[in-house]
Amino acid sequence: MKQHYVPQCYLRQFGSRHGKAHQISVFDRVEARSYKNNVKDVACQNYFNRVEIGGMDPDVVEHAMARFETDLADALRRINEARNLENADDRAYLLTLIGLTALRNPEMRKNIRGIVDEVGRRTIASRLKSQATYDASVRDAKDQGALPEDYDVSYDEIRTAFQGGGFKLEIDQNALVSLEFELLDNSMPLLHRRGWHLLRAPKGSTGFITSDRPFYLMWEDPGMRYGPFAPGLALMGTDIYFPVSPSLAVIGAFNVGNTVEDVDEATVAVANSAMPDGADRQVYAPDHKFRYARMRSETPRLGSQLVSDKRFLRKG
Repeated sequence: MKQHYVPQCYLRQFGSRHGKAHQISVFDRVEARSYKNNVKDVACQNYFNRVEIGGMDPDVVEHAMARFETDLADALRRINEARNLENADDRAYLLTLIGLTALRNPEMRKNIRGIVDEVGRRTIASRLKSQATYDASVRDAKDQGALPEDYDVSYDEIRTAFQGGGFKLEIDQNALVSLEFELLDNSMPLLHRRGWHLLRAPKGSTGFITSDRPFYLMWEDPGMRYGPFAPGLALMGTDIYFPVSPSLAVIGAFNVGNTVEDVDEATVAVANSAMPDGADRQVYAPDHKFRYARMRSETPRLGSQLVSDKRFLRKG
């Protein structure tokens, strides 16, 4: 069962209706090709929201997301019609969308699994320093209910398995989903603390584009963007870029107010460069006519050139 990590109601902003379906142009860096696809078949993964908890519907998260997306769709429609963020409730829905796409995606889950594996291995290594430390850690784990009372793996058995590489640490999806929403709760105040600058594309523009990871966090100083230091959500001097629709995009920054700017086509092209740079795999647009450029001084490239662009194919 396909479940979306980028909401369909958001993706539809960048597609067009064909009968009952919404078609979107997909630019795939792995396959190095572009093609049209149904919105329901992109930015999704089988059972992405599924949880296995006794006595609970395994699709409880998916159903909750569907209810949120119904209200989000209305908020996005009103934002696009008004071409501003003056409605506080609609702005709150948009910021929640930004937070969700930042934290709930396959690449983030891969990173979390990597962190869990690294920390877990360090913890296990420290508990295998001696028979005494291992025995003490087993007793503590049993007291806390983390291990069953009949656990009887010996110190020598687990040390041999650990040192021989026959040891695998796993975090199940229940824990991943729970952690994602915990991180979202902690992140939302940081998003609301930023001011949001709304960019409005000119009439007749080829428009803003999006991707399978539309949240793009960057240093405000262009000189730092391709350096060794990664920006953080809570750090001053950072900007969040997020395309709302082909005609609107936002930039969130600390110590600024909520503002609106009618931008030119060159600014749209520079903004669009964030999506190929930040996408996990795919960029989405209404068609191949959009433009993108990393700097205003650079001659913009056409969307039709993206799948042959070496910068896109090697991810940045």
